[in-house]
Amino acid sequence: MKSRPHPGSSVGGPPVASPDRRRDQAKDTRYYRPAVIPLAPRLRRIAAIGAIAALTVALPAASSRGDLAGRYSADQQRAGELQSQISADNATIQGYQGTIADLQVRVAAVEHSVAIQQQLLQAVRVELSAAREQLATLEAQYASDRHVLAAQLVAQYESPQPTLVDVVLNSRGFDDLLTRLSDLRAIADANAHTVGLVAAARLAVAVQARRLAQDEAHGQRAAAAALVERDQTAQLRLSIVARELAAAQDRSSKANQLTALRTTLAQEAAALDRQAAAAQAASFATGSPPAGGCANTPFVAHGGEYGFFQAPGTNYSVGEEPIIAARLDALGKALQLHLIGISGYRTPQHSVEVGGFADDPHTRGEASDTPGVEGVPESTLEEFCLTRPFPGPREADHIQEL
Repeated sequence: MKSRPHPGSSVGGPPVASPDRRRDQAKDTRYYRPAVIPLAPRLRRIAAIGAIAALTVALPAASSRGDLAGRYSADQQRAGELQSQISADNATIQGYQGTIADLQVRVAAVEHSVAIQQQLLQAVRVELSAAREQLATLEAQYASDRHVLAAQLVAQYESPQPTLVDVVLNSRGFDDLLTRLSDLRAIADANAHTVGLVAAARLAVAVQARRLAQDEAHGQRAAAAALVERDQTAQLRLSIVARELAAAQDRSSKANQLTALRTTLAQEAAALDRQAAAAQAASFATGSPPAGGCANTPFVAHGGEYGFFQAPGTNYSVGEEPIIAARLDALGKALQLHLIGISGYRTPQHSVEVGGFADDPHTRGEASDTPGVEGVPESTLEEFCLTRPFPGPREADHIQEL
């Protein structure tokens, strides 16, 4: 599952042939198939021995290429999974950051509420302190007035009570008599009124002090509740920050794994390119391939050593994939090749994840990445109604219908 150029891009077009074949392309717009020169009997025997030796060497090489391609495919799948996991971690961290921002706003609001509650509580405490001081003053005055009244009562009790005759005799006239009687009543009324006012003020201040004490208790409870809410919100924020840190550490670990895996993928891709180039160069030295044929029936899985073999987890059931697989199977059997289909149809999202495009041939079910086919010339592929549309050793296993 390698990155493929867009079908309409400038890097597409006919595949690049070998230097020998490029000299012949001027004769024909199609790939020119070199004529087979008849050999003398002795040369034929030598060629046959060489072909057998080449086949003996090619089979383990094909198996090695298949193993390497399998590892490359598995590593690409793992890289896609890591990239998806990193994207999920990014989304999780962004969610945590949003939650942390909301909690920070909430903490600020609660702290503002705590400050207001503490200001109100302080004001109530000041007012309560003043009321208590006033109450102490009134209680002292009330005690003093009661002491004065008591002294007056004692003095009145110890002094002889003036009789009406004494009052009349001591008076210097009727007006003076009335004045004396009025003064006595006024003094008594004033004393009683003063004591009453002091008692009423004392009672009012006591009520105020009790109310302020209740307000102080209520303010303390409100401030304590706001502090508890602030602490809980701050603790929740710290918990979310810890989760965000864990997610960031997990993302960092996966990013390191992905970096190392990409290095491995680059090395595997380079090795595949070298093997494909060597196989392609070796194939140009062989004779004409066996007669092919254009299979038009869907591929049917089978056992055996040669032909097309679908890798686990791949999809060859969409679009033209069944026909491509059948033609690759015919090609493999004819040339005694072990062809591994490591990427048939793939979704646009998966194609982008593995380095392709959202609209490349794989997303339409029109291509197969098939390690083992790299050394087969284009002219041989055409015998089986197949083509290699993209040039370069790295694209040597990308096969489509002709």
